[in-house]
Amino acid sequence: MPDVAYKATYRTRTYLSKGRVARTQPVPGLHLERGLLADGAALVGGIDEVGVGAWAGPVAVGAVVLDPADRIYKLRDSKLLDPARREWLAQRVRGRCVGHGVGLAWPNEIDEVGLSEAIRRAGARAVAALPVTPDVFLVDGKWNFIGDRARMVVRGDCESVSIAAASIVVKVARDSLMSSLAELYPNYAFEANKGYPAPRHLWGLSAFGPSPIHRRLYAPIRKLVDEGVPGRLLGQGSSPDSLTP
Repeated sequence: MPDVAYKATYRTRTYLSKGRVARTQPVPGLHLERGLLADGAALVGGIDEVGVGAWAGPVAVGAVVLDPADRIYKLRDSKLLDPARREWLAQRVRGRCVGHGVGLAWPNEIDEVGLSEAIRRAGARAVAALPVTPDVFLVDGKWNFIGDRARMVVRGDCESVSIAAASIVVKVARDSLMSSLAELYPNYAFEANKGYPAPRHLWGLSAFGPSPIHRRLYAPIRKLVDEGVPGRLLGQGSSPDSLTP
């Protein structure tokens, strides 16, 4: 099986407005799923991950199996949706899909086995959480971290409704988790930045050092741990009141 089975066509809708051609956001479709079903697959799943570039919190993988007879409209790449729309669509997907699952790998595991292996483990947990066993998975990106049932799709969350559904479900799940963790670790504004290195997050690290849910494998966090004292990621004189999340 090739590493990359499909390449995104970057399909967009166009329309005329006052003499100009406008382009809307990419609209994921069902053509990949229909092709696999026509080839004999009984169930097709979508896989996507989130939190790879975060400095804190888990990396998460989502798996969704949609009902081919029940089209859920308005699915998009989760990054193109505002939080309220993501929440609404995640609820619709969870209520109408054949099955969904989310797998997590926490920072202590990431530090122990490395990010790549942690993503593989989170993917296996997401697949194991499904109540059904798909014949094939459409996986976003170029890297197969699922196994021999995977078909890779470049920019898959803009191409496949199954991957778009997985991207929405897993992002909403991880965002909710990071907002809850913000109550335990209020110095880093996790409710706003979700563990990514935004200014308020960097200020918290500079002032207080890393929390128990920071990934010490990552070089900036490791440097603070090695120093044993709060760092200077933003320089002296910075104040959280002057920073955005």
